[in-house]
Amino acid sequence: MKICQVIASSGVGGLERHVIDLSEELAIKHDVTLIAPADMRIAISSSVNFIAVDFDRSRYNPFLYNDLLRIFRQGGFDIIHAQANKAVYMVSKMKKVLNAKLIGTLHNTRKNKGKPFKNLDHAIAVSQEAALLINPKCPTSVIYNGIKANQALKTIGLTKKDLMTAYKLTGDKVMLCSIGRLVDAKGFGLLIDAMQDLDVHLLIIGDGELMPKLKQQIKRLKLDDKVVLTGYRPDVMAVLKAVDGMVISSINEGFSYVFVEALRSKVPIISTDVSAKEFLPNSLIMRKESASIHQKIKKYGFNIQDWQREMAGVYERADKELTLDYMANQTSAIYRQVLQP
Repeated sequence: MKICQVIASSGVGGLERHVIDLSEELAIKHDVTLIAPADMRIAISSSVNFIAVDFDRSRYNPFLYNDLLRIFRQGGFDIIHAQANKAVYMVSKMKKVLNAKLIGTLHNTRKNKGKPFKNLDHAIAVSQEAALLINPKCPTSVIYNGIKANQALKTIGLTKKDLMTAYKLTGDKVMLCSIGRLVDAKGFGLLIDAMQDLDVHLLIIGDGELMPKLKQQIKRLKLDDKVVLTGYRPDVMAVLKAVDGMVISSINEGFSYVFVEALRSKVPIISTDVSAKEFLPNSLIMRKESASIHQKIKKYGFNIQDWQREMAGVYERADKELTLDYMANQTSAIYRQVLQP
């Protein structure tokens, strides 16, 4: 198959990682082209044909449409797969003038993001929760994010002592982590509130606009000796091997790679009522409020063996379904399906 992936954003987030990993995996068996902002070129392997397009222009810019249409026609693609809202919106507007079958993937659960999908041949959602936002007129499948099967095994882990030394923590305490951009959607303010009167260490790993506000909150609650804002770390999987568990406190969430990495690293998780609930048992799901988060940490943070027992079936499912190979095979199957006469 001749496959064209289209993404309008760039950076180091889960969306960009998904597109790069999927493109490279599909390129093992197919002719794959990636249309993306120029700064993504350095991240993609030579097995994928890369075409840079200036997506800083508005989704309503006629010159941007002309650039895309020219590439699509010259490429003679069987499949054009748009990733996330802006790319989906633009590709769907060109349906009547394209011969390729059009696929789109919805990566988050924010309202109104699913509207442009109604004009596609097939939609993919990264979670059941996201799938509910897609127009019911469009055939939809759920394909979860996956990582390379041996990625967790090959990662050289840190130790708890390494982290305690790095962040000047003292005492033989349970160590938890929470990972993500420091934005409102991640619910870190709720998590910090929940840490009051809990004798555990918490590393919040990530950077973002809320860093000053969260620092002030930690200081005001006198949690400096328990809660650490580490900033961005490139070695998340190494950190996961050192902690006792992970907390997801998100208000809304797609299907994060951090969740996948934690499961594949056999790290137990408690989560608010977001897409993680599609894998976790109800006993590990919290309400989106500090009191509920506090109660779950108190229950499982000091009973790691019980927590791991609750996770046993989840790990088994993750080892099967949350691999890059599985993700690419499921995606290829959808391509073949829509190409059938």
